[in-house]
Amino acid sequence: MIVAEVVGVGIFLTPAAMMRALGTIERALVLWGAMAALTFAGALCYAELATRFPRAGGTYVYLEEAFGRRCAFVYGWMSLLVMDPGLTAALGIGGAQYLIVVTGASPTWQIAIAIGLIIGFASLTLLGIRVSARVLRWTAAAKLAAVGLFVGSAIVQWIGNPPSQIAVAVPLTPAVVAPAVIAAFFAFGGWWDLGRMSEEVETPSRTLPRAMLGGVALVAAIYVLISVALILGGSAAGSDEALVTLAGARLFGAAASRVLAVIVVTAVAGSLAAVMLGAPRVYIAMARDDLFPARVLRFDERRGVAVGATLIQASLASLLAALGTFNQILGFFVPGAVFCLGLSAAAVLVLPRAADPRIFRAPLHPLPILFFLVLIVAMIVLFAAGQPRETTIGAAIIALGLPVSYLVIRR
Repeated sequence: MIVAEVVGVGIFLTPAAMMRALGTIERALVLWGAMAALTFAGALCYAELATRFPRAGGTYVYLEEAFGRRCAFVYGWMSLLVMDPGLTAALGIGGAQYLIVVTGASPTWQIAIAIGLIIGFASLTLLGIRVSARVLRWTAAAKLAAVGLFVGSAIVQWIGNPPSQIAVAVPLTPAVVAPAVIAAFFAFGGWWDLGRMSEEVETPSRTLPRAMLGGVALVAAIYVLISVALILGGSAAGSDEALVTLAGARLFGAAASRVLAVIVVTAVAGSLAAVMLGAPRVYIAMARDDLFPARVLRFDERRGVAVGATLIQASLASLLAALGTFNQILGFFVPGAVFCLGLSAAAVLVLPRAADPRIFRAPLHPLPILFFLVLIVAMIVLFAAGQPRETTIGAAIIALGLPVSYLVIRR
């Protein structure tokens, strides 16, 4: 699930923007490394929390246990209106860009195609968790095979004809670095969704730590290799849109470039399937706590489907896809997602550590969580300085959840 969701359109849309912003391959690799370290530290915290509280909802459950129902409600509010539809809309738009390349359709169809992708995978989710699981497995295997082919071909081409100049250093400012950091976070985004599914995972105390830590490590390796391959292939300085098509034409010829675009669409398919599967679990947890209308979120235990929650997510994501561009949507939901991610990981510090040997315990405690929180704070400051408009809009919507919580939560 982690490979299928995380390795999506982000890796193919972000390298060009990162290279233009940062200027050199060394800076880009440093950013990838920092984001990988941040993600791995967060995964250590989440692995401990997920094995201790293997219930539907993930972050929502951890915030409720550590900080109370009101804090958990605000997170659920943020997930409903900002993070989940934002991530879904960004994936839909990214996939639409490549479907246009594959089909040769007019770019004016981008919004319609994005909404069609969102609705299509919402319908797929409603068929049941077994169908979604098959999609996750097949798309994850396809991504790993594509990575091997792509990286190997780029290295062969570089050995035979190395590029004369890979990049030129540029001055770094918050306005320049912030979009690159947001893009890198988006590329890693979604690994925490496995915590939302922990209630449905067999032997969570054994499975969840392996899946989270192993999945994050594998994703980090994939991203570094793909970024280097794109740069060596001479493609990183090009446009974000259809970047892989350009790289494919240089590596395999024009005829094969569309095949790589199809691979990107496959990657987006896996990510959309995973997001659609995991996101409704937060709303289900809220309904169990009487913080969301239970009739709207009836959960089919046999098929693993919540029809109402899936339709709400798809509707809001379609609205965002119609109103914003790819980069605007990222700036809208990423800062809030980063803040809530850090707050939920801080539950490891607030809650007394369980003595049960079956529960995973993060090593070197509390160093991983402290490292994670320092990087989270640094990212939020960078977002506020580099993209103040999008950050403010997202923060305002999240803040509205606090007064709403007083109307919803009874004393």
